[in-house]
Amino acid sequence: MPHTLLHRVSIRPRHLDAWLATWPEQVRLREKHGFTHLQAYVQTHAEPKLTWLYAHDDPAAGEAALAADPTTLALREQLVPHVFGNLVVRPVRIELLENRSDEPGRTVCLRRYSIVGEWTGFLAIWRQIVQVRERYGFRCRFAVADEPKDLFTWAFDFEGTWDDFAAVQRPYYRDPERVALRKGFDYMADYTLDPAVPLRPAGLSG
Repeated sequence: MPHTLLHRVSIRPRHLDAWLATWPEQVRLREKHGFTHLQAYVQTHAEPKLTWLYAHDDPAAGEAALAADPTTLALREQLVPHVFGNLVVRPVRIELLENRSDEPGRTVCLRRYSIVGEWTGFLAIWRQIVQVRERYGFRCRFAVADEPKDLFTWAFDFEGTWDDFAAVQRPYYRDPERVALRKGFDYMADYTLDPAVPLRPAGLSG
């Protein structure tokens, strides 16, 4: 059964275009060694940050094969000027994965939660939240859990721009069903929320 991995790294300010030129080769190399690309996004606030989901039947063997490929070293050297040294690749459990189309006029929001307390209670509330969001036009794209690190990452999209986000959310937060789910905050020690742009294997969406 494939194991899902979450790959995160920060791209240096003003280096996004140069980094994007390497992206198709990053995907191609991983696919060459048995990794399956699932979804990827670039957060667009402050320095850009890549969030990349991929899967492999044997991740350790895949990483070993990748490291032994001479092309990998050349690519890593090419990437060094464009990224910070904060790459982390972690195994995660998929809670939701949808193959959403990248429609013009829709904005993706990427959310990261630092979870406190027990995961069962948090996930029960989160699944209800997704249902309410869907009714208001927020389409969930993926959600993954890293329980050992108490991190939960997910993304949804909505009709409008990032500047519209607060106004678009008001009816959703006023829904009585959503009001009843406010106890979800009891499970969050901290969270981040950023606009993000989907990355397809060939490059930026749209």
